[in-house]
Amino acid sequence: MKTLIKRLTAPFLCLFLMNFIISCQNDNNELDPENPDQIEFEESKIISFDEVEEMTQNIIDGELLEPVNEDEAFGSSKDSRFDISRERRVYDFSATVNSGTGAGTDITGKLRLNFTLYHASFTIVRGNLVLPDGTKARTRGAIVSDGIVYLIINPPGRNLIFGIGRVDEEGDLEGHFRIFGNGIGRGDWNAKLVKTIFPNKTIVDLIVEDGKFTSLVGALQATDLVAPLSGEGPFTVFAPTDDAFAALDEVPELEVLKQVLLYHVASGRFNTPRLLREEMIETLQGENVKVSLDENNEIVINDTVKLLSANIGGSNGVIQIIDAVLIPPSFQPLPSIVEIAVATPELSTLVGALQSANLVDTLNGEGPFTVFAPTNDAFAALDAIPDGDALTEVLLYHVAAGRFTAEELIAGQTVTTVQGDEVTIEMINGEVFLNGTIKVLLADIEAANGVVHVIDEVLLPPADLQSIVEIAVATPELSTLVGALQSANLVDTLNGEGPFTVFAPTNDAFAALDAIPDGDALIEVLLYHVAAGRFTAEELIAGQTVTTVQGDEVTIEMINGEVFLNGTIKVLLADIEAANGVVHVIDGVLLPPADLQSIVEIAVATPELSTLVGALQAANLVDILNGEGPFTVFAPTNDAFAALDAIPGGEALTEVLLYHVASGKFTADDLLTRQTVTTVQGDEVTIDMIDGQVFLNEIIRVDIANIEASNGIVHVINGVLIPPSL
Repeated sequence: MKTLIKRLTAPFLCLFLMNFIISCQNDNNELDPENPDQIEFEESKIISFDEVEEMTQNIIDGELLEPVNEDEAFGSSKDSRFDISRERRVYDFSATVNSGTGAGTDITGKLRLNFTLYHASFTIVRGNLVLPDGTKARTRGAIVSDGIVYLIINPPGRNLIFGIGRVDEEGDLEGHFRIFGNGIGRGDWNAKLVKTIFPNKTIVDLIVEDGKFTSLVGALQATDLVAPLSGEGPFTVFAPTDDAFAALDEVPELEVLKQVLLYHVASGRFNTPRLLREEMIETLQGENVKVSLDENNEIVINDTVKLLSANIGGSNGVIQIIDAVLIPPSFQPLPSIVEIAVATPELSTLVGALQSANLVDTLNGEGPFTVFAPTNDAFAALDAIPDGDALTEVLLYHVAAGRFTAEELIAGQTVTTVQGDEVTIEMINGEVFLNGTIKVLLADIEAANGVVHVIDEVLLPPADLQSIVEIAVATPELSTLVGALQSANLVDTLNGEGPFTVFAPTNDAFAALDAIPDGDALIEVLLYHVAAGRFTAEELIAGQTVTTVQGDEVTIEMINGEVFLNGTIKVLLADIEAANGVVHVIDGVLLPPADLQSIVEIAVATPELSTLVGALQAANLVDILNGEGPFTVFAPTNDAFAALDAIPGGEALTEVLLYHVASGKFTADDLLTRQTVTTVQGDEVTIDMIDGQVFLNEIIRVDIANIEASNGIVHVINGVLIPPSL
């Protein structure tokens, strides 16, 4: 477009548009055409404004004969040159000059456009803008398949208006424009579609007369589809050329041919912008055709069939010319499971493994089979690919007898493989996982003898999985846990049949303790990390709590997209599959409630809360907050108290302190969900997330959240909460 701008900035005659005169002198509002940052236009990737401007300067397909008025129908002129315009549209046009020369001026009129077929991906338009005084401004441009509209309007006085906009689903146009005269203006325009005039000829008439569709015409006649497609419609016909029919190995038998032809017809008038917008178009045959742009920004049908010419309008629909006959998916022979794998580069390792295990003929058999197909990367992640009987065992663990879609697998929750063991299936965050950790990358690939689901890891039969203890021993970051299990004589237990769910603290988690307990206390702590049963992270979140072998519960919640235990301990790595259960690596050591400090003990042990401790003693609230609870305490720091003009005393102090206590145990996530919490004092505290941090009553920030206590939870805050009543 910059080429056009530079060419148009030479002085023109004064701008006369409608019944106003714009002064020729420059003003302070004049735009600089050499400054591209002042106005930005969105151009189509298919064709640029410059290309359209240059293309439409020349006569295209002959000179258009313009009707005398908008009611003149197609075919009414005896001049054959009129037939090159496929349809005519009339718009109510309005525009406003927002800046530059003529700022504040309104432009209105009837925009009449003839649509001329020129290319499969865009349509050239020619016509005029009829101003209120009857003056006509010649108009040219293009409507592109991606919905971009280019207009170039020549009003009287040799001035030039050009704009870029978009066409909406109703056919209305809207965009921005520039005016080049003895000065430059800028504004917005819109054109509301009020009338569309189509040729008198039906789509069948147009196909018959064209001469490139003799095979299609013969097929329509043989299948008795001429009369239906000559009806009221509207229809969209994807019309294969004679060359397209000639490329078929054979023309289908009559009944099949009829279904194939119906697969080329959609109910409704689909021009190319609408085709691209809707993407999947249901045909009269019942199946969909897919419309998209290829790497060259050209329209293709079902990924391979090219659109040769587009938007040929008839009285009862539109024709889209294509270079191949479309075959309904249900009519195409599906490849076998092995053929799918061979044709997929990312499954080449699987193909090699099937060949080594002599399983190719099996999976080329009648079936049906459901195959979980690991990618090359999945095999590469193994320490070594097994061989011999072990390889056969692993591969057969990826095959189930029967055809199971992902939806059916999720509903069934487990499927028994040909190898004999089960695979579990679950939905986690909208994705399908096998055995808790292996993601289905691509589901429901239909095969002639079954269905294929591509997965991101190799499934190992339970006998090939490590036990929970073996996983811990093989993980350097869990060496302290292994030592603790040995000291507590729990290794044999966690090597047992199970299944168990183990929360495995890292070495850093143990190092953060003041001291690692021993004896019965160590056993108590470790058993508080074990639950009977196999629970994935999703199942734990759904259940919210799980009872441990030690006897107490662990709470589970999702906070900012991450899984936390007991409000503060993060799950670093979830769903590590073991032969006898599942392991979740965590960043802290879980302490049974009996080993936790009370709220008051936490405050006493925290130097920065010493003023709070003194206030609790002065108000005789220590025994209450040492009670059973549970309580949620908002604990102001020493600095928070120091910021007060004076710390209240007597009943006022009690009132203030009780305004920092809520009955119940509420994590930060719980509080944000509730938005308000009623305190023991009686008034509410509001909770909000502001810039990623939790605030109380909008101004007091939570500095440390979710400090677990035996009788509740503590949140350290940077200000003292004052009840509304004080």
